[in-house]
Amino acid sequence: MTLQPTKLAGVCVVWRKKRQDIEVLVIRRGKTLSFLPGHHAFPGGSVEDEDKKCEVYGSCQEEIKGALVGAIRETFEETGYLPIQIEKSISMEELEEVWEQFHKREIDFIEVQKKFNLKLNIDEYFFSGPWITPPGLPQRFKTYFFFIEWKPEYYVIENKKNKEVDLIEWDTPQNILYRWHKQEISLSTPVAFILEQIEAFSFPDAYQYLNKIPWTDNGYSYFHPRAGIHVFPLPAPPQTFFKNINSVIIGKREMIIIDPGEGEDGSIKEMIYWLEHFIKTGSKYIGVYITHEHSDHAKNIEFISRYFGIPKYASLESAKRGNIPIDKTIENGQQFLLNDRDFPWTINVIATPGHVKGHLCYYETTTQTLIAGDMISSEGPVVIDPDEDGSMSEYMDSLNKLNKLKIDLLIPGHGVPWFYMSGNLIIDKLIQHRKQREEKILQNINKGINSFEELLMKSYDDIPQERLILARQQLKAHLFDLKQRGLINKEIFY
Repeated sequence: MTLQPTKLAGVCVVWRKKRQDIEVLVIRRGKTLSFLPGHHAFPGGSVEDEDKKCEVYGSCQEEIKGALVGAIRETFEETGYLPIQIEKSISMEELEEVWEQFHKREIDFIEVQKKFNLKLNIDEYFFSGPWITPPGLPQRFKTYFFFIEWKPEYYVIENKKNKEVDLIEWDTPQNILYRWHKQEISLSTPVAFILEQIEAFSFPDAYQYLNKIPWTDNGYSYFHPRAGIHVFPLPAPPQTFFKNINSVIIGKREMIIIDPGEGEDGSIKEMIYWLEHFIKTGSKYIGVYITHEHSDHAKNIEFISRYFGIPKYASLESAKRGNIPIDKTIENGQQFLLNDRDFPWTINVIATPGHVKGHLCYYETTTQTLIAGDMISSEGPVVIDPDEDGSMSEYMDSLNKLNKLKIDLLIPGHGVPWFYMSGNLIIDKLIQHRKQREEKILQNINKGINSFEELLMKSYDDIPQERLILARQQLKAHLFDLKQRGLINKEIFY
């Protein structure tokens, strides 16, 4: 994967106390923007070269100083709020005139700083980050979030909006997160994480929990794509040809863990840190589940179960086939609720044989999220191995079964989730790919190819050489299925 370079950005988390509540200033990004269109966010944006020329006191890295200037400049430009002390008395008319000039790019922020004698000292600001946009997206940012308490003496030009902002509002973290759960609004991972820390700990206690963030440069360490949906991509064993296995946590007050992975010591310790952190925010775990018994998904289930004192769940077939002692078995059609004081997360269990007989998927109905396990991977096709009870016909039936759901977010067993693409579209493409591969195999057989090795090389001539070892099993599965359906009537030995 080619990594897009990151651009430095700064964001202001402007907050105020209102009676017993904390409110934060949020915007809704314009729907025509290329990055996170329509998302609710804190005001801010990318740092410009002129920002780095502004005077900032204090001891800190120069890029963080630049991010602070960019955060305050963008907040002023986007919302009309200027969250910094102006050292001299000015009229609103004067402020509006400067804002208009600034907004039209007739003056730079350094001129605003000089005109109003704005004193910026980085030591006065708590910041969190940097949060770095994951690889694979066309735009990537290295973003610092600066926390600023709004004071009565600060200036604001009311109702100042621009083409990049559809809405400016104050709201409590609790209500913003509630609206997110109801799918009324969209949030990015950093914004959701920050709001949850403020909701759980308030200020100033939240600061200590914002010092460490679940994120790494150019890595997949944590995603929070929907309310109550947390994804931890753990390292996958090398023999799987995948980079990671997605461990998923669902819920809020009550939480379940799905596919705790095999993981190396370092990665599982990092995950445990964040699982314990959820407990600090008021959550509790009620169970650990697996999609199927393969070790890259299930090896850590015993460790997680003992560590948190929670039962282990799997299908009856996985319980029979695996070497993992399971406490309770679950089956197709079961539904369970994760209680919350507002309304619950509802999870449906779906039997999806194909990869293995006992494979399960989990569908959360409120967020329309599918935890697909090894039904789907974004790092290449999953293996259907007839030597391990894999069945191509059952696999295709399971795909069609899943596609009857309305899937807003599809979390594959391996690889980065498709955050901004319908899960049904992903499944449509996968079904089409499998049909095209089947047609290619049939065409080669009809050309007179009888050798398994030659059929393998001709039918899978579009994949990397190192993946041919997996393609052998895929071809076996296709041949079993084609013969069972009466589409081929001769033996092709392997």
